[in-house]
Amino acid sequence: MISTNNRKPIARIASRSLKTNRARNLFIICAIILTTLLITSVFTTAFSINDSMQRAKMKTAGSDFHGSFKYLTPEELNKLKQHPSIKEYGTSTLVGRALNAAFRDTPVEVDSIDESSAKHSFVKFLEGGLPTQENGIAMSTWELDALGVPHKLGAKVKLELDMDVQKISKEFELTGFFEADEHVAMSGLAFLSKSFTQQNLSDVDPVQSRNKGSYVNTTRLDVMFNNSWGIEKKVQKILADTGLKVPYGVNWAYTSVALSDDMTNVIPFAVLIVIIMLSGYLLIYNIFHISVVRDIRFYGLLKTMGTTPRQLKRIISMQANRLYLIALPFGLALGYGVGCWMIPMMSSFSGGETETSYSINPLIFIGAALFSYLTVRIAASKPGRAAARISPVEAVKFSGIGRHSGRRTKRSTHGAKLSRMSLGNLLRYKKKLVLMLASLSLSIILFSVIYTVISSFSVNKYLNAFISGDFVVKESAGSGIGGVAEPKDGLSEDVCRKLASIQGVNALDKVYYMADTMPITSEIKKILQPLAAAEDPNMPYYSPTLNNGKVQLQLHGIDPGWYDVIENKDILLGSFDRAKFESGDYVLVTEPTLESDQEVSYFKPGDRIKLDGVKKSYEVMAVLQSDALYAAGTQIYDSAGFKVFFPAAELKSSAGDPLILSATLHVDPGKLNQVKDEVQSFMGTNRGLVMKSREDYKQEMNGFIRIFKTIGYGLSFTIALIGILNYINTFITGVISRRNEFAILESVGMTKKQLRKMLIYEGFYSILFTCAVVGTAGMAITYFVAKGISDNVAFAEFHMNVLPIASFIPLLMAVSLAVTLAAYKWLSRSTIVERLREIE
Repeated sequence: MISTNNRKPIARIASRSLKTNRARNLFIICAIILTTLLITSVFTTAFSINDSMQRAKMKTAGSDFHGSFKYLTPEELNKLKQHPSIKEYGTSTLVGRALNAAFRDTPVEVDSIDESSAKHSFVKFLEGGLPTQENGIAMSTWELDALGVPHKLGAKVKLELDMDVQKISKEFELTGFFEADEHVAMSGLAFLSKSFTQQNLSDVDPVQSRNKGSYVNTTRLDVMFNNSWGIEKKVQKILADTGLKVPYGVNWAYTSVALSDDMTNVIPFAVLIVIIMLSGYLLIYNIFHISVVRDIRFYGLLKTMGTTPRQLKRIISMQANRLYLIALPFGLALGYGVGCWMIPMMSSFSGGETETSYSINPLIFIGAALFSYLTVRIAASKPGRAAARISPVEAVKFSGIGRHSGRRTKRSTHGAKLSRMSLGNLLRYKKKLVLMLASLSLSIILFSVIYTVISSFSVNKYLNAFISGDFVVKESAGSGIGGVAEPKDGLSEDVCRKLASIQGVNALDKVYYMADTMPITSEIKKILQPLAAAEDPNMPYYSPTLNNGKVQLQLHGIDPGWYDVIENKDILLGSFDRAKFESGDYVLVTEPTLESDQEVSYFKPGDRIKLDGVKKSYEVMAVLQSDALYAAGTQIYDSAGFKVFFPAAELKSSAGDPLILSATLHVDPGKLNQVKDEVQSFMGTNRGLVMKSREDYKQEMNGFIRIFKTIGYGLSFTIALIGILNYINTFITGVISRRNEFAILESVGMTKKQLRKMLIYEGFYSILFTCAVVGTAGMAITYFVAKGISDNVAFAEFHMNVLPIASFIPLLMAVSLAVTLAAYKWLSRSTIVERLREIE
């Protein structure tokens, strides 16, 4: 066989074929742009929100290093940092811990670090830098405020320091200060110089310090690799290569770590990408399929001239590739713009203050381009194979009218009915009908799911989770950690009395708080030991609690106004009796904070409980869910710990002097604005307090719903647009491919009015079929998907709703009628004779 270079002729045919199908090209370009836009916006939003969340988590973790090797001696440090897989590293030596009274509630760790550690630990100096002289120190602004030291280089800082073998009190000179959030990281940080470490810790053996558990004079080596995938495996390989056995840590802030632990986290994004690809595929495939059917005689003629099936497929794939290249830049640009527009809204889902990050990761554009191209190629490949399979004789004789050799002739005594003819025409092309129904139904089902979830959101349920009255006043100093900090200017009995005396305040309910412990009982040990045995020894969660021999508790004293907030669904065991609880002999306990899917409780109703900081023992009345009375609690959870709820008067009398966590004001509805103004005025003279109203939380809820609607309905609208484009294209090209058939029908007596009526019937039948699909399978999908989402949203109460599906019926009917009339108008431009001549 003589091989010939036929690429240029094939490319020329593909190019000329594109020029003769401008309307089809426009539809395909729009479809590719929409598909690319959706995928790019999803990737942009996902990457950007992930970057923002990672950064917020990294600030809690303390750095953006990939991993770390802990409690090292100098010899181990030198051996590890020379490993070739480590691209960058930083060192941090533990000097000791600050003992100043100002740091009683928030511990401060004192280290000696290098510049790399400072950079990767988000230490950005407002002035100065790390100390180099022995008496130099660098601290955060909140630490200086706690000590009463001015933010000024050279200021004197008196620090009481525990360095394991000795405790010293020394005056240092401030060489630098930086901003840090007191409530984000696990502890505060202060930095001393290496010369101080060498001078004062030379007698501290790091091995003995490590064995004792003080870890003073041990060094942590933080490392960066090429990327964040498989961090733990890389760390373990370094240890295997060096032959060392030292504790290590993996930075849990990286999403790749969470994905490696549980790949189900990526499922929602994968499902969304599949839905988008499916929507784009249905439209692009249908357009190419109809185009091939319409041009089948052209492809047959090419075959008679010697064009091979492979070359025919290449012609169609070349057309798809060129249209893809035209549409791709528009889809990527618009998708990135939409993604950036959605990022601030999506960021507010977290409820906390996070830095908004706009990712420009190349994977966004590579991934979107790849998925879009995959969609186009899959959509174009099947019509290409269909064109390649047909024989030249069949293609040349093809007229666009379906041939069924085994089909029996239908006989009727009533003559031909337009409704029956329309139904027969629609069912004759089952493949096109199924694709069109799938495309339309997908958008309606998605809209139905989103509408049902939104309609299931309960504003009252959301509000009751955060506030039980009209206004709540809390400590601003401790608001970031649940109000646990020592009150300064803040919430006292005297302040509460003044708030209660404001005209229009009907009642004021306080919540008292204190931290406490209790010895680990045999029952608690029985629950914790299996969990401790199964945990990662490098990231212990339960072992420290077992070794300590005590469980951390949060004691809450609640005023009677909170009793009505306790719901039956919050009670796991037992029941709540208001009168008995008020007697002061009973308590409510929550289930412990455990990483377990099963409901586990240390106690059951009727058990006696004795706490370290409380004078007497109490009977457990009921066991509640861990998040019960959420609005009354600290919103923080201790490892393996639980919460105990007392009547407020009982906790005060039995536990000494608990803090007042919050004061909730119940106000006369007619005096809400007056009370709000007076409370805000009162806040101005008490800078340690913050106030939030029921309306504030309501606005947050409405903001959440608005975001959900914008994104959900936006996605539904875009996919619906794809579906409607698919319907329009299918119907109009169907009319075009059957124009000869219609000419024959008109030549044997069908009037134009009858033809138009038959086409209208066809459009309405297709809409009725769509309604049948979404009314059966669509309703079932809506029920299971929306119910699953609603059940996992704390403030949602699932309600099935048929309104979204019902509302689409008149809209689709209107679209169908408009498309039918437009198609008929186009058809009427040619006379019967002109259309009959096309058959010859």
